[in-house]
Amino acid sequence: MILSIAQRVDPKFRVKMSIEVGKRRYWKVLASTAAFRGNTVEACLQVLHIDIVRVWNFSDPEEYLDSKEFKNLMVNLVDKVDVGSSVNPNRNRLVGLSTVAAIAGIMSALSGPAAPIVVPIAASEVLAKWVHDMYQISRTVLQHFVAYIIDLTLVLQTLYLLCDSQELTRRSIKLAIKSYLESNVCAKIHYRIKKYDGDLPLSESADQETLDMIVELMDECSIDVSEISGLRAMIPPFGYVPDEQW
Repeated sequence: MILSIAQRVDPKFRVKMSIEVGKRRYWKVLASTAAFRGNTVEACLQVLHIDIVRVWNFSDPEEYLDSKEFKNLMVNLVDKVDVGSSVNPNRNRLVGLSTVAAIAGIMSALSGPAAPIVVPIAASEVLAKWVHDMYQISRTVLQHFVAYIIDLTLVLQTLYLLCDSQELTRRSIKLAIKSYLESNVCAKIHYRIKKYDGDLPLSESADQETLDMIVELMDECSIDVSEISGLRAMIPPFGYVPDEQW
């Protein structure tokens, strides 16, 4: 019973579970697999998306995390790996504190407590061209797949920090995405992915290196359970207003 409770409140455990599920599925052969051949990149990302979201077991009766809008936001977030970030990726700040600082900054900048969260990436049907392409392994595709896996996991970690066992809203999801995007964590992840990507060959020998990179970055950026209560105490109230549209 104690172990079960600890697992429910430990984001690091959820990250590790995501890694274990990924190892059993497709992550360990991202650089060479033919499993996705014949499908669009969007369809392949859908498989990865479902596996990762299920691990976190959020209270999501409206299925916002499986909505087209949330998936579009995640794809457009991943697309930013190509353009880089204005945030310094080398800034030395703990993941939890960086995330909370981003949340507090966003909330303090709102014109009022009920003002909508404006995410600087679209939730519309207009997606980057690479998402609609047929799957064909390349350095760019590998980079995007790795970024999607890590970005989605860390957005969900931020959402867990915000909501715990509360029912999800579109407002809380948008705040989690915007906070991750504006923290130095996202900049660090995208910088490291681009740096690794240039060195990785596209072959079976690269599969273990790709998996090692995913595990390393996710482990570095996971929040320990001992930090949770202190971090939540620093987050301004945000959930006591009507929900908003994407």
